[in-house]
Amino acid sequence: MTLYELILGLPLFQGLSNSDLSNIVAQTKFEFRKAEEGTVYIKEGTPCTSITFLLKGQSVIHSHANDYSYSVSETVSAPQMFGLYHLFGLSQYFPGDVEAASPCSLLMLTKEDVMRLCDEYFVFRINLMNRFSKAIQRLDRYRWAKEPTEISKSIVSFFSLHSYYPAGHKVFNITMQQLANEVHQSRLNVSRLLNSWEEASLVRLSRGRIDIPHLERLIQLKDNP
Repeated sequence: MTLYELILGLPLFQGLSNSDLSNIVAQTKFEFRKAEEGTVYIKEGTPCTSITFLLKGQSVIHSHANDYSYSVSETVSAPQMFGLYHLFGLSQYFPGDVEAASPCSLLMLTKEDVMRLCDEYFVFRINLMNRFSKAIQRLDRYRWAKEPTEISKSIVSFFSLHSYYPAGHKVFNITMQQLANEVHQSRLNVSRLLNSWEEASLVRLSRGRIDIPHLERLIQLKDNP
């Protein structure tokens, strides 16, 4: 794959003309990196000074509650983009770790280059605005959604809301009591439901840990009971 094809496949560059791509490649310093399996290539709390594109491989995103009472680790596959929502605003720091789950190929685009490309290329600016708008609209949809009354829908909504991407493999490090508190249900009812899901091979349970092989299957169960 050529550099042109690689860049054109990235979400912020889609729709640009060949002429624009040629100028961008000539004027922009794209930094390519490799990350071996097990390497934490984005660390929580470090300044977000660039966008990191995952071009090849799989990574695990580690996130946690503000009080550290629970956490989630989720596996994502290329292509992915990290850091966009923390380049600007009040908190310009990475909110969690990103770890290579396999050998990964990465591309870095600095904040300065992002701002320059926004100034010079209308399509790039529109792509950036669309990404921000999509994120805001998703949060707005959650904010105004009717709170589920069924325990199964409440738990699936909790898993979805606390996921970077609403599909794929997730591991929630959370006790049943903490989960019960979060969804305003009794621990006994939460335990019964999770055990029924384990029998259906939808989750794997261990002490303080809920392993979800495919979150989309739980979402489908919620949407189509």
